[in-house]
Formats: sequence, C-alpha cells, structure tokens
Amino acid sequence: MLVPTDDELQSYVKQVMKQLHRWVYGGSISRLVVAIVSKETGETLEKWQFNLEIQKPDTEQTEGKTNEQIQREIQAIIRQITASVTFLPELEDECTFNVLVYADPNCRVPEEWGDSRTHEITGATESVKFRSFSTTNHRVDALVEYKYG
Repeated sequence: MLVPTDDELQSYVKQVMKQLHRWVYGGSISRLVVAIVSKETGETLEKWQFNLEIQKPDTEQTEGKTNEQIQREIQAIIRQITASVTFLPELEDECTFNVLVYADPNCRVPEEWGDSRTHEITGATESVKFRSFSTTNHRVDALVEYKYG
C-alpha cells in the first residue's frame, strides 16, 4: 500500500476521507470514483469506482454478520485490488488523481469541493469487477475501468 510522504497530499487525503466519512454515515453518497489522469495530456487512464448502496436494517444478507466476517470481506477486496497490478497496463505517464463523489443533490458540499467532469476513458477499455462486501448498513461494489492498447 502506498503512503504519501508529501505533507500537502497527506492533508488533502485526510480532508477527503473526513468528508467521505460524513457522507457515508449520513447516507448521502452513492458512488465514489478515483480517476487516474495523465498530467501531460489530461487523459483519464483508469477509473476506480466504488458503488455504495444503503442497506435496510432488516436485510437478510447482513443479518447476524459479525465484525470479523465483514473484515474478511473487506480484506478479500483489498487483496483483489492489490493483485490487479498483474493485469493493469503499466502507467508510463506521470499521473495525478481526481476524486469524484456522486452524492445526494441536497447534501451539504464544502466550499473547497467543486464539480468535475465525469472522466470518461476514450478508446479501447476493459473493466474488471471486484468482490462486493456488505455491512449491516451498506453494500459496496467495486470495479476498475482502464485504457488499454
């Protein structure tokens, strides 16, 4: 796992995570996308998408699920994401990333957050869906879409 050493980047990631926490626990977010973008061309090379579905408390799928079971599901998806380096094309460009949040239109958005383009990938693409995981309150589906060729 990469850990940023740049203080400004660490501060940015901390701020994003704090806001995401508010939105997730407030039930305001339906999708999180991390777009990997070429600094030179502005072209989107990869899109990591996490779809969040709010679960109803009486859903059978999560009834009786222990924290240990939930942690195992999360660990499994992290292993899949880590293993994705075996099939993802190597990024040769210097890249940056953009965090996109699809939230309830009525939720409060901090001033420093702004609208962004959807970061569609042009040309030939592939996508890989990862395992899902669920808690008592949420279900998360993940996939990566990437440019190849």
